[in-house]
Amino acid sequence: MTAHTARLLTCESPGAVAIIEFKGDLGSLCATLGFPLPEVGQIALREFTGVDEVLLARIDEHRLHCMPHGGPQVLRQLEERLEGVGLTLERGRAGDWPEAQDPIEAAMLETLPQARTRVTMELLLSQPARWSQDIEWTDADEQRSMRLRRLLDPPTVVLAGRPNIGKSTLLNALAGRHRAIVSDKPGTTRDAVGAMLNLGGLIVQWFDAPGLRTSDDPIEAAAIAASQRIIRDADLLIAAADCDTDWPSLPRRPDLRIGLRVDLGIIRGADVSCAAGLEEGLEDVVTLVREALVPAADLECERAWDFAQLRRE
Repeated sequence: MTAHTARLLTCESPGAVAIIEFKGDLGSLCATLGFPLPEVGQIALREFTGVDEVLLARIDEHRLHCMPHGGPQVLRQLEERLEGVGLTLERGRAGDWPEAQDPIEAAMLETLPQARTRVTMELLLSQPARWSQDIEWTDADEQRSMRLRRLLDPPTVVLAGRPNIGKSTLLNALAGRHRAIVSDKPGTTRDAVGAMLNLGGLIVQWFDAPGLRTSDDPIEAAAIAASQRIIRDADLLIAAADCDTDWPSLPRRPDLRIGLRVDLGIIRGADVSCAAGLEEGLEDVVTLVREALVPAADLECERAWDFAQLRRE
């Protein structure tokens, strides 16, 4: 085996440690990269010059695991270094799971790095046992599997409403930190502000769309036009209003309606209401949004989940 390959085994999201598997003529590869090759079965700390201090684990004659810090900057530098010696950093295990008992377990191990919450991880770990049962697949199973795929591919949630009604305050409260500018001045949010949020075990890409209004400011007008496209493509569109504003006119029918700043007055027609600045009603918002995307009944169902399109292979 003379060809060299490098494959990122861990997910793309930032983490404490990343794992890169090198295969091929490890002696010549390590010499090119500038660090000594450990013996088979040995674990050693090495300096990956210009990149990071890494932990190396020699699996066998032709496989070496390299474990740098998992930050995006380190991975970027490592990938550039590999490209400098003509090596492309590939992604995913590509089905190489000799420890797996069967193809279902191999597929589960392949998918596991995409799990971003404990809920997803536990559901994936249960799948080999569920697939070992005699299954008569139904349309309901297919629809449930499609919804559960959102545990692996974060859906897009867009909150849209008129300016100055507390949309950014809600995003900040859900994120647990300041991710959007909060101000009494209309038009403060000029671009769609996004954050990855954990809503009851479901990771979503949440967008706070610019306040929907007409504007003579060409930059703000362009931002509002761009938000219309985000709204049309959203997996879940939420309309927002408070007691002093009407529900917004949107390019499509909203999936949910959230009443904001309920401490100032009742919002009629809302599916759920909250006072984000006072942290009241936030759990109700989280539950309703998660339920709209991945119902609790899907998570609690003990039938198999087609998490990797297993029935199409």
